[in-house]
Amino acid sequence: MVSRGAALRAFVLACLGTLALGAQTLTLTFDDGPNRVQTPLLSPDARNAAILKALGDAKVQAIVFTNGIDGGDTPEGRAALAAWGRAGHLVGNHTYSHLRLTNLAAFKADFLRCDAMIQGIPGYTRLFRFPYLKEGATLDVRDGMRKVLAEAGYRNAHVTIPTFDWLIDERLRTRLHGDPRADLEPYRTYYLEDVLDQADRARALALRLTGREVKQAMLLHHCLLNALFLGDLIRALRANGWTLVGPLEAYADPIYQQAPRGLDTGTSLLKTLAAERGLLPGPEGLEEAYEHEKAALLKAGL
Repeated sequence: MVSRGAALRAFVLACLGTLALGAQTLTLTFDDGPNRVQTPLLSPDARNAAILKALGDAKVQAIVFTNGIDGGDTPEGRAALAAWGRAGHLVGNHTYSHLRLTNLAAFKADFLRCDAMIQGIPGYTRLFRFPYLKEGATLDVRDGMRKVLAEAGYRNAHVTIPTFDWLIDERLRTRLHGDPRADLEPYRTYYLEDVLDQADRARALALRLTGREVKQAMLLHHCLLNALFLGDLIRALRANGWTLVGPLEAYADPIYQQAPRGLDTGTSLLKTLAAERGLLPGPEGLEEAYEHEKAALLKAGL
């Protein structure tokens, strides 16, 4: 497959001048853990172990944002999360039921239910990831939840590099259900190219927005795709100049202290801030980005 990100990477490098490649920094964050649903090829425990092994082999610290559905609030789910903490990773809050924030009282209760579920788990950290990356349906609801987080000692774990690993994973699992012996290589290749492209775009936007390297936060998911290919992704990122750091180091970057003025659309913090400052015509919403990614997958025959 022709590299879809090669031209962009060349352009970014040409624009960097004296900036060192080593300054490219990101942290890996995983939503929807521990994901106890059944998938082809690997059991839930095997998927969890494979992701942790890839991180351990690469000596990378990450964070998993958990919810109580899909088996999270079960003895097996708690054990899977505890394995993250014992391995030196962090465990954050992603609400209990993966709700959309429309009703503040219901969302707050769901947030606190997840907090109670994970408090005793090794690696428990007061970082919160909004489901769908959407802070609220109205400004009042958004501001109300920001207050709830502050009172609970939590910080919003923003994303600067969104990915569609979950959609690629969905297509991969559908293929494997129909053909358990299907060739995995096209999915691996597409995935690596797609994520590298997103990382390059985020880096270029951060330089345009701030004039400096930002410690980026990449959104991934606890899924079969990453159980199979996370090690490959880490090697590809490093080969393209990225240094991987722990979540707390990344979230110490001043960019994460900035709160968007308007309602976000399920996209990255960088795109939202850039749109507010007139650097972009408007951030692409989650639904629009989904349609573009789905079309690219179909074009690739996946």
